[in-house]
Amino acid sequence: MSDKNLKSTDDKDEILSQFLMFTGTEDPSRASSYLEMSGGNLETAVSLYMDHAHSGVSNGFSASSSSTSALPSSSESATNFDPSSVRAPDEVQTMRLMPLEEPGIMGMGQMNRHDDVMSSVFPAEDGLNPFYDIREVVNAAAAASEEKSGEDMDDDEEVVEMSSGSRKMSALSDMYAPPHHLIHKGGGFQGARSVAKDARRWLLVNLQSDSDFACHALNRDVWRDELVENLVRMGFIFWQQMDTSADGTTYAHRYNVQAFPHLAILDPRTGRLMWRKEGWSQVNPMTAEMFAEVAADFCSHHSFDKPPTAPRQSASSPRAKRPIQELSEEEQLQAAIRASMVEDLTNEDSNDVDQAESDHSDIISADRKEEITPPAIAKPKSFHDQILEIPVGTEPESGARVQIRMPDGGRIVRKFNDFDEVKVIYAFVAQSNDEAKEGKSFQLRAGFPPADLWDKVNSTIKSCCLSGESITVRWK
Repeated sequence: MSDKNLKSTDDKDEILSQFLMFTGTEDPSRASSYLEMSGGNLETAVSLYMDHAHSGVSNGFSASSSSTSALPSSSESATNFDPSSVRAPDEVQTMRLMPLEEPGIMGMGQMNRHDDVMSSVFPAEDGLNPFYDIREVVNAAAAASEEKSGEDMDDDEEVVEMSSGSRKMSALSDMYAPPHHLIHKGGGFQGARSVAKDARRWLLVNLQSDSDFACHALNRDVWRDELVENLVRMGFIFWQQMDTSADGTTYAHRYNVQAFPHLAILDPRTGRLMWRKEGWSQVNPMTAEMFAEVAADFCSHHSFDKPPTAPRQSASSPRAKRPIQELSEEEQLQAAIRASMVEDLTNEDSNDVDQAESDHSDIISADRKEEITPPAIAKPKSFHDQILEIPVGTEPESGARVQIRMPDGGRIVRKFNDFDEVKVIYAFVAQSNDEAKEGKSFQLRAGFPPADLWDKVNSTIKSCCLSGESITVRWK
């Protein structure tokens, strides 16, 4: 229980006195036990007490046993009877029980039912008729009251269970529920892939297992983060499925899913798996910050402007040849023919190469007699050479402030003049990195999804709205 729900001592005493007043009991310890069982809730405590009192059980002892133990035995009453110990009779009083209609008090239905019984037992029109058969009326009223109380008790129990259990279940289900506002719902995996392909977005897949708590923690901690929601909406089509479903089983078999939760980013054009992470634990979980960084880096390094790349083939060793002893006569004959054909082709190729080399040497020797040096042609400077010569100057006190993320993971924050060309940012990067100085080509990307700044190299920084942007440097 949080500190907000803690009650002071005065509040607890007040609740205890209210419990004693409503229930009519005079045992404070018994009242405290019911309040502890209900977590300090007066309504629930009174309801529990009324339920136990109605069933005739209290604190583990039946009413019959307690009443029997309280009465003295016949021998004790005969020997130890003291007339002075008997109290005087109460004065005769005429009372009418009124129903207590106070909202928020649980268990008052029993008092209302008691009024109904009393009114039926002592009807006003009978008055003081001496021939009035009270036993018959009491038995009929008790039977009717018992039947009604059974129905009401069932209703009260259902209300209590629904009021407490439903609140807990709804809170848990809302906390760990899947992000239905982000998930693509239509057509299964192939439908999500088609939508991602048409929208030019990457396909983000999350395969979960209901038995793994890390999957539920992913719904609670990652998919409800505001930054993650924005990244998913802008750059991805999100498809989440359980491993027990038909689509989930097919996906797990096709992409060889080994552990849960499973996260993957796919190219919807080819279905190629481009990034994956799976099987983390609560000791080192996937946080919202980690996923946001992965999603931003992925979108900055991949673009739909380029054609899809084929998956890299693993450098696997060639298939081992079968021993000659295991081959049949026909297979041995075919192998011998292929070997002889390869040998003949190799010899012919080597003879052709020797002849071509001899002819080429003759041509070179003839050309050396009249060697002519061609005139030198001045080549225009490349863009890389130009930006290495552009004076960047010192950082101004005011202007466009940008963050430059270098390929090695480092970040540089610098100000540029608003009317400087984007070419100046290229010059600053080229002159600040050793690999770029040696001639390694690079590109700058900004925005979300990240776009190449090459088309805006001659535009001003202000016209490109680069102030406050994060620019990523990528090697070509």
